[in-house]
Amino acid sequence: MACSLPKDAMVQILLRLPVKSLLRFRSVCKSWYNFLKSPHFIKLHLTHQIAYNRENYGCFPDLSLLHLHQIYFSNPLPLPFAIEAKDYANFEFYYNGLICLMKDIYMSPEVILWNPATRKYRCINVPSECSRFTYLKLGYVQQSNDYKLLKVPFEPRSNDEASKMAWVYTLSSGSWKTVPFTLLSLTVAWGPQISLNGFVYWLATSAVECIICFDLIKDEFKLVDIPDDRGIEREHVQRRLMVLRGSLAMMVSVEDGSRDTELWVLMNKSGVKQYSWTKKFIIEPFSKEAIPLGIWNDDKLLVVVLQTRALKQVYTYDLVTKKIDYFHVPKEEEFDSFMSVRGRYFESLELEDRYGKY
Repeated sequence: MACSLPKDAMVQILLRLPVKSLLRFRSVCKSWYNFLKSPHFIKLHLTHQIAYNRENYGCFPDLSLLHLHQIYFSNPLPLPFAIEAKDYANFEFYYNGLICLMKDIYMSPEVILWNPATRKYRCINVPSECSRFTYLKLGYVQQSNDYKLLKVPFEPRSNDEASKMAWVYTLSSGSWKTVPFTLLSLTVAWGPQISLNGFVYWLATSAVECIICFDLIKDEFKLVDIPDDRGIEREHVQRRLMVLRGSLAMMVSVEDGSRDTELWVLMNKSGVKQYSWTKKFIIEPFSKEAIPLGIWNDDKLLVVVLQTRALKQVYTYDLVTKKIDYFHVPKEEEFDSFMSVRGRYFESLELEDRYGKY
């Protein structure tokens, strides 16, 4: 098919089209099919989506997939794989247009990476040697354009060899390997993961609170200190990891909402390879019944406010203007204290060149 547009201009137009249109355009001719299915274009499209599509976030509680599917999708998505109630399938998180699920978590655990936009998915069997008592993490390595799954023990125990190992799955090779989980004095805490710039972060607690960081390139664990605890007893402090304007951030608040909420950002010190926490925003208490969820659209905080025992509403708080607006969310009455932002969803072409059951 002849096209009078320069190639660069045509590519820029294609990057802005919905995934559904891109899939249809593969039928135009063989050259379009090869280009739109190429790893080069898929990566270009992903980079564009990350940079410009900032408004779609997923806020979900810890519910089974079937419950989630019935309640939280205003237009339910048909599942291209079989899920039954006996499978105990859990929604884990979003990442780069993929939804990550755990199926049959108690018997023969299986991880499913699913792209709803293309309906492609990949089923990954978890090795039987891997302890059931693990958390699932997912990260993206931009340098190699590859994904890694990470299974980390809930709580390493000195008398349990399996709890001293983490399992790492590389999507391109389709293989698992073990790496030492040497942080034996730490209890891995609940809370959403943050995958950012080749690292995966999550909160941990034992004698002290800290952040566990996994380097996706070196396959190594390390610890990151948390911001100052403000002199408050630890059991009354609430912390959430999130991403603010491309950097790792932490929200620090107190249970009863009696103090300001602080938003800290992990910043790189100029000229040296060291990072330190910088307090970026102070948010005055506006409700004792407010539960912060996370950052939306780079400069707004999503908050659930418990108006009454039965009535819950979601609001956005602008970090710059301090303006509060109502934010409509389907089935918001189902929200509870276990709700969190599980990632930013946008359409992508991921898994187009690598999917199926492995």
